[in-house]
Amino acid sequence: MNNKGFSLIELIIVVAIMAVLLMIIAPQYFKYVEKSRNATDLQNARAVVDAIEIYATDPDSGFPPPDYWQAVTAFAVDDKADRPDGMHGGAYGGAMKGDTRVDDYAWYAMQEAGLIPASGRPVGIRAQSKYAWETWTVEYKSDGKGGIMFRFGERAGEPVTGDKFREAMTGK
Repeated sequence: MNNKGFSLIELIIVVAIMAVLLMIIAPQYFKYVEKSRNATDLQNARAVVDAIEIYATDPDSGFPPPDYWQAVTAFAVDDKADRPDGMHGGAYGGAMKGDTRVDDYAWYAMQEAGLIPASGRPVGIRAQSKYAWETWTVEYKSDGKGGIMFRFGERAGEPVTGDKFREAMTGK
């Protein structure tokens, strides 16, 4: 006999081997995707920090850095449902999924750095991570000596000690 096809047993064995390989490879793939998202979040936060520092040292900026804590907060998901007024709120670009809240000082600093378009919409800095943190916050204020102090948190208004984002930003 001159059979040129595969038997059913051979096909089942090949499919089983492929399923086992997929079960081994898929979790690793998703882990690397999440690591990439976390790296993007950290890079975005570092870009915000750099923009504020550069703006604060620019004598032509016209604004002194604030002497009280202000925050730039990026959201991975739309927070409209969590707000009592049902609005997106704050001085930031509105988008349906993933907004960045920015106060006036950071707004000008981020525009100068090219992180926010002149039109102000949309804001391109968003939290990307699905698991490490839902939001990230960079808070800053003047130290009164010509410098700026920063602290990092996962959610606006929450304590900024001991969280994954702060530890990642400080390299711990």
